[in-house]
Amino acid sequence: MSKQSKRLKEDIQNLLFEEIKSSKLKGITKASQIEVFEPKNIEFGDWTSNICMKLAANSEDSPRQIAEKLIQNLNKVDWITKIEIAGAGFLNFYLASEQKFLFIQECLKQKEPFLIKGKAKKKILIEYVSSNPTGPIHIGHGRGAALGSALANLLSKAGCEVKQEYYVNDQGLQIETLGLSLLLNYLSLSGEMIKLPKECYQGDYLKTLASDLKKSEKNKYEFVLPDKLPKNFNDWLVLVKKELPHFDKLGKYALTKILDGIKSDLEEFKTFHDDFFFESSLFIDSKKSEFHKTLKYLSKKNLSYDEDGAIWYKSTDFGDEKDRVLIRENEAPTYFASDLVYHKNKFDRKFDEMINLWGSDHHGYLPRINASLKGLGYDSKKLKTIFIQFVSLIRGKNKVAMSTRSGEFVSLKKLIDEVGVDAVRYFFLERRSDQTLEFDIELAKKKNKDNPVYYIQYAHARICSLMKELPERGFNYSNSEGSKALLSLSSDKENELVSQINSYQQTLERCFDKREIHSLCFYLRDLASIFHSFYNSHPILDKNENSRNARIAVSLATQAVIKDGLSILGIVAPEKM
Repeated sequence: MSKQSKRLKEDIQNLLFEEIKSSKLKGITKASQIEVFEPKNIEFGDWTSNICMKLAANSEDSPRQIAEKLIQNLNKVDWITKIEIAGAGFLNFYLASEQKFLFIQECLKQKEPFLIKGKAKKKILIEYVSSNPTGPIHIGHGRGAALGSALANLLSKAGCEVKQEYYVNDQGLQIETLGLSLLLNYLSLSGEMIKLPKECYQGDYLKTLASDLKKSEKNKYEFVLPDKLPKNFNDWLVLVKKELPHFDKLGKYALTKILDGIKSDLEEFKTFHDDFFFESSLFIDSKKSEFHKTLKYLSKKNLSYDEDGAIWYKSTDFGDEKDRVLIRENEAPTYFASDLVYHKNKFDRKFDEMINLWGSDHHGYLPRINASLKGLGYDSKKLKTIFIQFVSLIRGKNKVAMSTRSGEFVSLKKLIDEVGVDAVRYFFLERRSDQTLEFDIELAKKKNKDNPVYYIQYAHARICSLMKELPERGFNYSNSEGSKALLSLSSDKENELVSQINSYQQTLERCFDKREIHSLCFYLRDLASIFHSFYNSHPILDKNENSRNARIAVSLATQAVIKDGLSILGIVAPEKM
């Protein structure tokens, strides 16, 4: 919230608090407990409060009766023109004109991006995307990339120290499966008719990797195949491990190449992780590894037990529905075991807050992670998990068929190439993350007001064009003159635009507090719509100097807010379109 807006809010809180004390009303012990906020509709004033409803809980009077008592003296304040009682007992405050333009004047002076003030400057870790490095990043993970990077931008504006991390699952059967998938594609290049088992990864990207491997390593991974080829995944795995002592290198080769591609796609998508944390790092140096030390600790604290040849964690002692396997009968660690140690590592790095962005299919996984943290003695409330629902693509009226395992998926790169980074990011961010998203490809490509991101960017470009036209028309402008002229803004559309601009900081605060982004998308869309309506109905470069300066000033404030909001979303604010 801007200094001016914060001051106004606090002034109204203090005024109300003094009247509450004078009226001997109960339920409020300090001014900061009083909710005061900017309404979405300008018809309800510049600020509003629901305090009378809360006070009524401890009074025999109704909210409206309490409101009538409170406003008797409040109406005498010179910077408040009137106070209305609305609905069940809302207090709507209408400020003197000069108070309305304080934030706009601040916008005109703004040289740095807007900051979110008054929030605790936390050390925060955001772990997101973290897709298995077994194939190109697809659109589902792209939605998580957009949200994670935008959240990092938002939290940084409050002065938080934000670290962005990608957890790389580079252990276990999936890497062997990746290696076998690559090898069978590689062997097929020599003319062998090989059908990949259904457990293998499918897709043209593996054919490309196999071709590149063939060029660089020539025949290194070829061997004489038996007359009767294996029929299933396990038989293939047994055969290749027997014939190729260096088979394990194939999985690592494919992982490295795929991860390089993922990093490249994410960078193009304006998503930049500070660290790629490899699961394998938890197992380095065997008995001295972080993994081994954690298992030893759990055993020492009687938090694990042996049963049926496996090692189990006592999850039920900490609220989970059943105990969880840590080490299988074949001595292989489970995914849960690795995740337990990884989350322990996060907490040991002393972050004030940790945020996980997970796919919605991981909902059932959270209780066991929380149980593991409680068992280890950590405060699980420091971990916030945001679930991201699935994305489906719509082309025309038809849904695009997708299946990751069969290789029928749309990669993030392909969608970016067709639609553009800005449109993809906006469409991914404009819905609540816990709602499924139908991405309309044709809508995202439109260059008109039907496409919200285009409409927002066009508002910014329109103002840039306006400022270029200014000297061509022989007009001069300065922010000092514009600030002085703001009082002349009086029409409904001008007031609506001023009100929308004034609610920007409140929108940022709400997004920060709720750790969400979609509200900012809605805000920018509404701001652009209000500006275009204002632009079309008012001659901004008016011959009247006072009107012209005032309208330019409010246009520049709009431009500053749009640019700042788009920067949080990771979207360009173009100067021309």
